[in-house]
Amino acid sequence: MKEHLASPLTAPMLLGALVSLASAATIAPPAQYGRCSDNGDLSLERVSASHATRPGMCHPVLQVQQHERRALQPTCTSLSIDCVASQNSGYDTGIYPYGVRTYYSWYAGGAGATRNIASPADFSSLTGWGQIYPQVGASNLAANVYLKDYRVYVHLTSGGWQLVQDQATNSIGGQHFVADFSNNSSSEMSLVIQSDGSVRMDSPAFGYNNHFWIEPRGSYTPGTVNGVFSMAQLRTDSASANLIANFGADWWKNTSAPYLYQNGVFVNNPGIGMGSWVKLTTTYQYFFFTTMTKSQLEAEPPPPLR
Repeated sequence: MKEHLASPLTAPMLLGALVSLASAATIAPPAQYGRCSDNGDLSLERVSASHATRPGMCHPVLQVQQHERRALQPTCTSLSIDCVASQNSGYDTGIYPYGVRTYYSWYAGGAGATRNIASPADFSSLTGWGQIYPQVGASNLAANVYLKDYRVYVHLTSGGWQLVQDQATNSIGGQHFVADFSNNSSSEMSLVIQSDGSVRMDSPAFGYNNHFWIEPRGSYTPGTVNGVFSMAQLRTDSASANLIANFGADWWKNTSAPYLYQNGVFVNNPGIGMGSWVKLTTTYQYFFFTTMTKSQLEAEPPPPLR
């Protein structure tokens, strides 16, 4: 998948406006990422997207949430709604991505549902994405990372869930992007399908990330979707790798719409959001992204949580 997100990570961050880390605030979740403006104002910049699936991120601030530090247990080795909620709470988990500017709104991770929760009325597509970074303040030894069982669902306004992307039948694309998505600069990233269906990728060096997504984009009927849920499993083969990751998604106008940024607006791919940062381990653990609240998930669980 060589269309990257349009902004720095709404999966790579992105979201929007610049918020001072000192205020411990985060903004709405990213979308397709390009990069946030670094000139201290609230203007946003997005990079041209070679890959239509990459989180793009820099969106104007619509909502700011004050972070309070609290003990979270976002490492999830089993499926549960509590785990989904822990990774989409919007709270600062205390681990940060190396190379991302501390005033970027997604530096501390993103809130799961603060922006673009419902699909724009005339949109019919979306894509899930993830990103992996070296952890701030830790050594970074080269390692392999394995991704499996990546799936993206949409919640229908009439009730029920629809699977729109599935690693089992779709492809995984991605590149090593400069950590803060400056100039949308990137280099090739090794993506090798394993015998068990997982994808092996090489870890990012300091100053870069692994930004990956599912392709092709998922499809749904316009006006029928009001939420998103995605899940995947990740692991590394080195306990000393010190890597962190999160997942997110972007809406797309349709399956072939090009990246288009005009007058401060991501016309064809507004970001949906991103989850909290979670540290990788040498055993598989679950990573989640959703726009749904815990009570909504309990009332109508997506298929994997039933």
